[in-house]
Amino acid sequence: MSDGTEAGAPDPAIFDRDHLRQYTSGEEALERELIGLFLGQLAPMRTQLDATASAQDWKFASHSLKGAARSIGAPQIAALAEKLESFGPGEAAQGRGEVLAELDEAMAVFAAEVEKLLIDHDHSGRSA
Repeated sequence: MSDGTEAGAPDPAIFDRDHLRQYTSGEEALERELIGLFLGQLAPMRTQLDATASAQDWKFASHSLKGAARSIGAPQIAALAEKLESFGPGEAAQGRGEVLAELDEAMAVFAAEVEKLLIDHDHSGRSA
C-alpha cells in the first residue's frame, strides 16, 4: 500500500487515496465509481449550502458534505465543512464567507487532483 509520497501521488491532505483504497478493499473500478459520484455531488452540495434558509437545513447540508468528504478521502473538504457546521445560514458570522471561499478552492483542487489521476489511469491502463 502506498504512503501517498511516490512521484505523481496526490497530496493526502487533498485526496487520501490510501483511505479510499481501504474503504474499497483496493477495487479500482469501485474507487473510480465512488470518485465519480462524489465529483458529481460536489456542485449540488455546494449549491445546497447557498440555498439553505434554516439553521437545520444548513447543519444538514454542511454535515452531509463533511461525511461524504470523509468517506471518499477528502480531508481538506471535510475539515472546511466541519467549520461550516458552526455557522448558520444567512448569518453575518465572521469568517463564514472566507470558509466558503476556501471550500470552493478546496473543491476545485480536489477535482483537479482526482481527474488527473483518472486520466493518468486511462492513458496508462493501470492504477495511477
